[in-house]
Amino acid sequence: MSNSSAEVVIAANSLSRSYKDVQALKSLNIEVRRGEIFGFLGPNGAGKTTFVKLMLDFIAPSSGEIEILGDSPARLNRARIGYLPERVSIHPFLTGRELMIYRGHLLGLEPASIQGRADEVLKEVHLEDAAHRRIATYSKGMQQRVGLGLALMGRPELLILDEPSSGLDPIGISQVREIMQAQRKQGVTIFFNSHQLLEVEKTCDRVGILNKGTLVAQGASAQLSTSRGVRFQLENINDDIVSYVHKLDSKASVEGNSVVMTVEDLEEERKLPARLVEKGGRLIKYEQRTESLEDIFHRLIANSDN
Repeated sequence: MSNSSAEVVIAANSLSRSYKDVQALKSLNIEVRRGEIFGFLGPNGAGKTTFVKLMLDFIAPSSGEIEILGDSPARLNRARIGYLPERVSIHPFLTGRELMIYRGHLLGLEPASIQGRADEVLKEVHLEDAAHRRIATYSKGMQQRVGLGLALMGRPELLILDEPSSGLDPIGISQVREIMQAQRKQGVTIFFNSHQLLEVEKTCDRVGILNKGTLVAQGASAQLSTSRGVRFQLENINDDIVSYVHKLDSKASVEGNSVVMTVEDLEEERKLPARLVEKGGRLIKYEQRTESLEDIFHRLIANSDN
């Protein structure tokens, strides 16, 4: 496969992988663009980990092709990629700074630059104040950020993160998000698996949704949404309004002093405020509502299961 666009960092074409009688990936076609944060979503067993292993050349495809940074995983210079596994194995007796320096030597960085780079990375992952403490004293969130630091030591063009917020509290999740967004501003492309849909929605430019080895959708949340909702807040809700709403063909309901509906017909949405006023309502607020990523995810997974 020849990828003519320099903007595409990860490209899979009809990529499949089987384990004996189980087909983990089925003719996957996916593109991740330079400088974006791409979230890869799917239920357990969907094939997400298999795709990561293929990107890292831990396993070979059964058929199809994959390119990373314009090259096959087998030929790619690994220093161009930073990888954070879901479970990070870290030497607990080393300090954070010692660990970064050790990583720098493993990467073959210029010896004279390693200590300076270690200090830079510790600052990037907000661990400069804990640089001289042993890893054994670090919290779960700090250890996760150390793992991110290890992935960043070689100044990678692409970060591959497997559940980077797994097991973290809200503060830890926010810190990891800030680190990813800072790296994107520096031009780093980020691909990550996650089960945390709200966090993916806050962080990612685009997502891919995988189910039973098949990519059911990829794109920005707004592109994947097939419906939008509206909320009309009224000063009062009377029986005539409730009866009228229940007779609408659209998916509509009364929630407190609001009428909420999923819009399939824009003309119906346009007429609704006047109809509510005719029924004795006084409109005080109108807002549009779009599908959340969680709504999109569950809808697409359910549709692909049918």
